[in-house]
Amino acid sequence: MKLDPFSKKANTKAGRSLYRIDAATHCGRVRESNEDNYSVNGSIRPSGEEIQTFSLLEEPVFLAVYDGMGGEFGGELASRIAAEGSAELAARLPALSEEELTEAVNNYVALTNNRICDLLNNSFGSRGGSTLAMACFCGNRVYPYSLGDSRIYVFDGETLHLVTADHTVAMNKYRMNIYTQEQAEQSPDSHMLTLFLGVDTRRAGLKAEYYPPFALADGMKILLCSDGLYDMCSAEEISLILSAECGNYAEALVNQAMENGGADNITCIVAGMVQQNK
Repeated sequence: MKLDPFSKKANTKAGRSLYRIDAATHCGRVRESNEDNYSVNGSIRPSGEEIQTFSLLEEPVFLAVYDGMGGEFGGELASRIAAEGSAELAARLPALSEEELTEAVNNYVALTNNRICDLLNNSFGSRGGSTLAMACFCGNRVYPYSLGDSRIYVFDGETLHLVTADHTVAMNKYRMNIYTQEQAEQSPDSHMLTLFLGVDTRRAGLKAEYYPPFALADGMKILLCSDGLYDMCSAEEISLILSAECGNYAEALVNQAMENGGADNITCIVAGMVQQNK
């Protein structure tokens, strides 16, 4: 029987922290182009609808999902610029302290924002950009960051927990007690973004939202995804897939979103610990 690298049984040997990462993307059933992108240690989505598994990646590990907006060409190029720029940040991770990490992330965010603004001004004359959901694995801890409505979840083996907060008009109204949580989720404002890569047209210095780091224990999984996944799949459906034995979790999630309608581009990354540092 093939051992599931996400199962608790897989962590049987002492040594360095190693992870298996599954990544998948699809344009969906409605849209003709895929404006999403992703980065795993600086390796970005190949052309086409690709399913990938990155086996036994050693810390530090860099993961990011990008959801482009601004039309077929602007959105796709914006997310690609963001993904391509991640390679330099991923290469710097081994030398960064926790304090230096957040500074480096924000430098990357500001530089990427400026590159996207230049692209749109020079080529398209319109606004656009890309969301960001980013997780850095360092010292057996996960450091999460986000901009926009791409999300990071943690699955503890039973329950799916949302780590990030959506940067949308609807969530601003929820925080101001104008909307309830249910109203915010169902509102037309739910995907009207307030923060994203490309929003800072005045180049004042865009920063990603930083969330408290956490340990990723045996049997847990972390999920990064664009809204094309969680809009199509319930938390229960996602949890069911993440709790099962699966050849590629990201592929299974994308397939479920497609089965449920695939109304948008769908991109996700699933990571789990294979071997823990001891």
